[in-house]
Amino acid sequence: MRAIKNSNGFTFTEVMIALSIMALGFLAMAQMQFLSLKQKQDAELGTVATNIIQFMADRDMAEAKRVHLLNSIAYVEAQAGRLNPADDSETHLQYCKSSNSNSICDTCPCNPLKAVTPNPTPNQDGDENDIPETTCAVISTHDFDPENVQFEADQSDCDITNDGELFIVKQVVTTIVNPGETPQISNMNITYGVKTPLQFEDTDYDSVSIKDTIASQEFAISSHREDWSEIIGAGWNAVNIPHMGDAEDDDGEEDFDDEGEYYEDDDEASEEDGEQSFDEWYEDEEGYDDGDQEDYGEDD
Repeated sequence: MRAIKNSNGFTFTEVMIALSIMALGFLAMAQMQFLSLKQKQDAELGTVATNIIQFMADRDMAEAKRVHLLNSIAYVEAQAGRLNPADDSETHLQYCKSSNSNSICDTCPCNPLKAVTPNPTPNQDGDENDIPETTCAVISTHDFDPENVQFEADQSDCDITNDGELFIVKQVVTTIVNPGETPQISNMNITYGVKTPLQFEDTDYDSVSIKDTIASQEFAISSHREDWSEIIGAGWNAVNIPHMGDAEDDDGEEDFDDEGEYYEDDDEASEEDGEQSFDEWYEDEEGYDDGDQEDYGEDD
């Protein structure tokens, strides 16, 4: 065999192997860049979805508190002998008069829980497997205002028409803790889930699990009923008193014990802790005046 006189350079095979290795490296880099960009976009979308849920939950909780405050003001006015329920022009009941265009409900007293879901009435047997109430709304990520979001009970009413819009689904399960007992205590479990249009189309309408949403979060409201009819009159015999945050007050003490019993002396305990009671707040000339009633029908 004759020896090759000039062996400088690369053979064609070596060049092709080197080019193949370089091509694979460039393809891997391009794939990594694509995945990095996609993960960044998913993370940003997840942050937006989480903020949307928090804003909507804060809105619902604040509205429930506002409705309860208006009911409580009417109760205190009646205790003081300054309320006339039979008078359609009664200032402290305009928020629940159907004749008032700015009213927030048609019948007194307003139910604070309806600020969260249209029909918060649980089955009377307290079955934990109650069918949840599901509503949906369309959210614009470019022009998002929680006060303008309207939840719809029918899936067909939620329709995206513009780019940059998402769906928010709210699922509520209301359960009576102590059926047949007084006071009646209810737990409302609320789950918010934000979905992309593709998720909303491909997944079950009432599914708010994390695998079917961009972000999902649960909240809870407990409530009990009180009879105010002896103070105010007919129709006030089943007033819902909401308790935000798993039946805890601001002092962190639970209103209900392990058996579901309501602590009747909770207000007294709050006063002993140095907290201002509602009656004290109401009587404080800087805490409330009749002019505040003019704003009850306007958005906060």
